[in-house]
Amino acid sequence: MKFRTEVRVRYHETDAMGIAHHSSHLVWFEIGRTELMRARGISYAELEREKIFLPVVEVACRYHLPVRYDDQVLVETEVAELGAARIRFSYRVLRLKDEKLIATGSTLHAALNGRGTVTRLPAKIREVLSS
Repeated sequence: MKFRTEVRVRYHETDAMGIAHHSSHLVWFEIGRTELMRARGISYAELEREKIFLPVVEVACRYHLPVRYDDQVLVETEVAELGAARIRFSYRVLRLKDEKLIATGSTLHAALNGRGTVTRLPAKIREVLSS
């Protein structure tokens, strides 16, 4: 199930040519992922209180078209893979006004406990993210 989040390109996210800097797309991925989890009843703050951390261990992004300051983009996020101790999210970034594809990508997250070692994702998190 895809989750959609709207984001407006902010001035500080653009480069000297007025185009959204490539690093901004990773921030938008994070917004999409955070909002998907929140919509499903899990917040990163709640996970961290339970000593479950989800650091990014791999990221990929392919850029298709530029976007500029004040453009609105739509970030489509979905859980692409759910393992015992990892989660892969996939993303599509679309320009809102015409839904042209701006970028595609993914992030892979390892589940770590409070000691920083790999741990199994709690069953309730796996259940919520697999629906």
